Amino acid sequence: MLKTREAGEKLVPFEPPARRRLHQAVAEQLRDAILDGRFRVGQKLPPERELAQEFQVNRTSVREAIKVLEGLGLVSVRQGDGATVRPLLDASFDVLAPLVFRGGRVDGRAFTEVMEVMTPLLFEMARLALQRHRPEQIDELKRLRDVMADPTVEAESRFAAGRDVLVLLSDMTANRVWQMLARRARTLLASDPLREARRRLRRDPSRTVPIIDACLEALDAGRPDEAIVELHRLIAVVGDTNLGPRSSSRTKLAS
Repeated sequence: MLKTREAGEKLVPFEPPARRRLHQAVAEQLRDAILDGRFRVGQKLPPERELAQEFQVNRTSVREAIKVLEGLGLVSVRQGDGATVRPLLDASFDVLAPLVFRGGRVDGRAFTEVMEVMTPLLFEMARLALQRHRPEQIDELKRLRDVMADPTVEAESRFAAGRDVLVLLSDMTANRVWQMLARRARTLLASDPLREARRRLRRDPSRTVPIIDACLEALDAGRPDEAIVELHRLIAVVGDTNLGPRSSSRTKLAS
C-alpha cells in the first residue's frame, strides 16, 4: 500500500512529463504503472494532490489524466472516493498496444496472447480473400509489395504498406465485419508502442516480400491452395517475435 510521501520521498518512480499535453503524459505513466501491477486491482490511485506533486503538474492535469484512464476502462471513478483500479479484462482494446510494449520493453507474454487470437482469424480472412478477390485487387497487392521491397523507402512507410496489405485482404473478402476488424488492427499496429517495438526488434518489412512473391506466383499459375499456404506463412512470419511463449513476461531489447 502506498504511503503518504515524506519530504523528498517518491511515491512511485514517475518522471515529470515533458510533453505539451501534460495530462496525456501523466496518463501514459499511470497506465503503464497499472499494466505493470504497481497499482493492483481494487487499489485506489493516490489522491490528486499527491499525484500532482509527484508529477510536478497541476491538479487539473492529473484530473484529466484520470479521465483518460477511466475511458480506457483501467479505473473506475466515484465522486469523493477517488479512482479505483479495475481488472485488465474489463479494459478497452486501446490498451493492447501499451500492454505489448511499454517502458522500453516488449512484453513477450502479451504479444503471444495477442497473436494466439489474431493468427487463426487472419488465416481465415486470407482464405476468403483468395477465394473472392478481383483482378484489380491483385494489382494493388503487387503495388504494395513493391513499396515493401523498395530499400529507398523509409522503413515505417514500408511497414505501413504491409498494414495496407492486411486491409486489402479484408476488402478482398467483401465482408464488412472483416473490413472493420482489419482497419481496427491497422490502427493498432500503427500505434506508437508497436512502432517502437518494431524498432527495438529490428524488424525489416522486406523480409515478407519473397513470401508475397510466392503467393502471387501460385495465383498466376492457378494454384490457389499453394497461395493460401504462402499467405498463412506470411501471417506466421509477421507474428514471430523470437521471444517464444515461455520467455519472461517482459523482455528488454537492445536499443
